[in-house]
Amino acid sequence: MVLAVTLAGLSAWLWWSPLGVNDLVGGDEGYYGIMAKNILASSRYLISPSLSPLGVPGDKPPLYPALLALSIRILGASEIALRWISIVAAAIIAACCAILVKRAAGATAGVLAAALLMTLPWFTDGSRVVGAELPLTALGACAMMLVSSERPSRRHAFFAGLLLGLAFLCKLWLVVLVAIPVASLVASAREDRLRRLLALALGALVIAPLHLLAVALFSPSDLAHWLSIYFQGAFAARMGGAGYASYWIKPPIYYWGVLSHALLLLIPFVAQGISAAWRRRNEPVPRALLIWALGILILSCFRVKTGGYAYVVLPAWVSVAALGFSDLAEGRRLGPRGFVLGAGLTFPWIIQRLGGPSLPFVLWLGVWLLFAGTQLVLAWRPRWSGATAATLAALVICAAIVRDAQRLPLRYHQIGYRSMTSALAPYLAAAPPNRVCFVGPEVPVLGFYLFRTGLYWSTPGLAWTPERGAAFEADSSIHVFIVDAGQSLYGGWPDSAMVRRLESSTREITAEVSSRIPHPTPLRIFVR
Repeated sequence: MVLAVTLAGLSAWLWWSPLGVNDLVGGDEGYYGIMAKNILASSRYLISPSLSPLGVPGDKPPLYPALLALSIRILGASEIALRWISIVAAAIIAACCAILVKRAAGATAGVLAAALLMTLPWFTDGSRVVGAELPLTALGACAMMLVSSERPSRRHAFFAGLLLGLAFLCKLWLVVLVAIPVASLVASAREDRLRRLLALALGALVIAPLHLLAVALFSPSDLAHWLSIYFQGAFAARMGGAGYASYWIKPPIYYWGVLSHALLLLIPFVAQGISAAWRRRNEPVPRALLIWALGILILSCFRVKTGGYAYVVLPAWVSVAALGFSDLAEGRRLGPRGFVLGAGLTFPWIIQRLGGPSLPFVLWLGVWLLFAGTQLVLAWRPRWSGATAATLAALVICAAIVRDAQRLPLRYHQIGYRSMTSALAPYLAAAPPNRVCFVGPEVPVLGFYLFRTGLYWSTPGLAWTPERGAAFEADSSIHVFIVDAGQSLYGGWPDSAMVRRLESSTREITAEVSSRIPHPTPLRIFVR
């Protein structure tokens, strides 16, 4: 049943929003695509991945780019080749969460966990993009599932450690969010606990240092850089925010606001699930799910924040909500303290006042009033608890499916990058991949499609100036100028004076490029 629910969810995602219907989006999707192409161009980039075409070492470990490179080798350089790994990871996460919840609360609750996760709009959005958080979460969920039996063996612990080592090579220290609940499951058996924990640590240590070891052996000149990334850039810099633009720095409430928004219809059941997990904290799986969910506190300690990191803990919160539905079905009600805490901690005014994203107050109020009514009904007719829980679960899932049906068919990013590649290729053919030869928006995405290096017009941390435009004009290596006429894409745009100079001193090929794109594009393209 879990498999059927998971496959049904994936089928709906792909029906409403095929993986290749939207262009890659600037940022990680472009960067990971470039890293994969670099690996295919030269094996040295498997050891020292770069964020730019044949460029200098970057800041991301090699496992996920290597998987993407293999995919591109088989399927070609396309959006589908980069994104299909993400939806497979999402399916694995849903299945593993279902197994965890089944071991804690029974088969029905396990199926419900998979259904809630596969229909949750935030999860459906986050699971169809390119990002290392997805395979990391899948590997961590597999490790939890592996050691969640009543008596996990040392062999199970060792293999769970191997999975955590692989997860580390996807996104470095973010693995802590899944490693701690795995360790709690391994430590749950009193007999031979120390040996099991040592087996877990040994498994992780077999895999985690492999990248640094390979760099030391085959590219020793890059070792200092990667040591800095592993132990300073990936942890200390994100903790303090040094070197990051202001839009990366978010208030401590940020992740709580993100999850409250994502789980809005489930918040009361999350509250009941937390109550149930705490009551059963001496049991391995409920305790591990609670620890996994509370990874949000670790994330909140970092000044540098991004919604993608919340993906790693989101499945835990949905699994806790499934525990809440199971608890409700058994006739237990959320006590007044849990009700007040759940409603108060997610009160939209408080979250927004503290700097978090805004929540729709009317919907928040409606959810809590419905839940309060349910509590009163169960106090009056306890035998209705099973039917009430099933009805509420069906309402939440149906509402999520309706929202998915509205959101997924939207074509949120159809710029025409892939179609314009063949038109621009002749102008960039003589330019070495690692030399700047174009200026435009969403440089990582253009860099993937063109496999050439470019610069932004401006960014939030680097404002546009006429002097910057003059430097672009004077640089004879820059052959293509791409202007976002709609002024909406990341990477900025030049001022009107610069556009006039481009119109007079270069050749515009927008019409030629637009004829190759099956939909309108906001870009104007100039070449020289």
